Amino acid sequence: MISRLEAEDLARLREAGKEKPLEPAMIAAIDAAAGGPGEGRGYYVVSGSLYPVEARDYHLREDVAQAVLEAEGSSVGVTV
Repeated sequence: MISRLEAEDLARLREAGKEKPLEPAMIAAIDAAAGGPGEGRGYYVVSGSLYPVEARDYHLREDVAQAVLEAEGSSVGVTV
């Protein structure tokens, strides 16, 4: 999935780091890279309470965040 992200989206993920919640545009970019709407679920997870739905914060899964940070400079060979 990481290798299919647009370069600017990958840069934004790296800039945000592991702690910052994903913006809706980043969730859409992850979904698109994973194959379409909703396909990125599993690469990001809910942090905190599940309810109310509108207040959910989504973060990259820990191993995915690590792979994004390790892929600095090149996404070749990354299989997440």
